[in-house]
Amino acid sequence: MLFERWKHIAPEKTALIHQGRSLTYEELREEVQRRAGDLHAQAYLLCHRHELDNLLNFLAILYVGGRAVFAGKNWTPEARLNYAERFRLSLLDTVPTGQALPEPRLSHDRDVFLGILSSGSTGSPKLIWKDYEAWFSAFPAQSEVFHLHSEDRLLVVDALAYSANLNAVLHGLWLGMCIHLSPLQEARYWPELLQEATALFMVPSHLRLLPENRTYPQLRSLVSAGEKLDGRLAATLMERFPNACLTEYYGAAELGHISFIQNREILDRPNAVGKPFPGVQISIREDKIWVDSPYVSPDYRKNPTVSDLGYLDEEGYLCLLGREGRMFNRRGLNIYAEEIENLCLSHPWVMEAALVQPVHRPETLCLWVVTRTPLSTQEMRQFLLQKL
Repeated sequence: MLFERWKHIAPEKTALIHQGRSLTYEELREEVQRRAGDLHAQAYLLCHRHELDNLLNFLAILYVGGRAVFAGKNWTPEARLNYAERFRLSLLDTVPTGQALPEPRLSHDRDVFLGILSSGSTGSPKLIWKDYEAWFSAFPAQSEVFHLHSEDRLLVVDALAYSANLNAVLHGLWLGMCIHLSPLQEARYWPELLQEATALFMVPSHLRLLPENRTYPQLRSLVSAGEKLDGRLAATLMERFPNACLTEYYGAAELGHISFIQNREILDRPNAVGKPFPGVQISIREDKIWVDSPYVSPDYRKNPTVSDLGYLDEEGYLCLLGREGRMFNRRGLNIYAEEIENLCLSHPWVMEAALVQPVHRPETLCLWVVTRTPLSTQEMRQFLLQKL
C-alpha cells in the first residue's frame, strides 16, 4: 500500500529532511527494513526523543504489519508507562536494528495500523484506532483537493502525535514528495525553509508565527486544519502566498476528512467549513453532524458522529455551531458558543473571544473578549446584534 509505491519512485530522490539529516527513498526503505528486523511485539508506543526516529520506527512497524501510537512530546516517563500499560503497548524509545527484512508483510484494508489518542468530550483519554481503509483511501482525494503531486516539497511541523501532521507526512510519502520536518522550536528558520517549499501544512496557531513582511510566490499549496481560519489570517496568507491554493479542512480523528473550503470562500463565508470532502455525505439530525464516509474509523462506522453541532446552508456549505456541551438553552432559545465567538473574531478589533457559563451564576452567559484597542460593551453588543 505504501511500500509498493516506493518501488516506482526514483531511489535517489530525497524523501525526508529533519534537522540537517536527509534520507533518499532508497535510504528510507533500507532503514525501515533494518529496523523492522528487530520488531517482535504487535503494538507500540512511540516515544523516541527525536521525531524522525519515531517516524522511521512507525514505518518499520507498518512494514511488519504492526500498529503504533505516537506519544506526546511533553509526556513524563511515568505518563508513558501509564499509557503503555493501559492500552497494552510496548514502549519503543530506541533505534531497533536487526537483519533486514526483504519484503513487507501483506496488509489488508481493514487491518488496524495507527492509534490516535484523544481526550474526547469527557476529558478521559481514549484511543481511536485507524485501519488502512479509513486513512489511505483519502489520499487520492487529498491530492486533488489540496493541489498536491509527487514533485512538491512539503514543509510540515514534526509533532506527529497530532494526527493531521502525521496524515500530511504519510500522504507526502505516498505521493513520493520530498518532506521537510521542522520542529516548532525552529520556527525562526521557517522563512528560509519556505523559500524552497512548494507546499505547506500548518495549523492556524503556527501560521501566525510566520513573518508578515515576506511573500512566497513559488508556494502552490497551503493547507490548514485543527481550528477555524479567521478572516484576517486568511487574507494575510493569500497576500503572502499569492499563487497558492489555500485550503482549510474540517474533520475529526474519529471520522476523518469531512469538508473543505478554499481561497476567497474562507473570507466570504466566515461561518462555513465548506462542502463535503470527495466521497463524504453529510446529514444533520437534531443539529448534530453525521457523515457517511469511507474515512470513518472502524469503531465509529455504526455511529458516525462526534456530536459536533452544525447546519447546511442553502448552498450546501457546512456551518459549525460548536460541540455538544457548548450549546446553551435560554428561554427556549438555543445559543451556540462557537457561533458567537466566531462572529466576535470577525470584528477588526477583537483578538480572542470566549463565551462561558460562570459556575457561580449558571443562569448567565458571559462573553469575554481581548481587543487590540478599547471596545465598549455597547459597541460589542451592537456589532453582534447586526449579525446574529
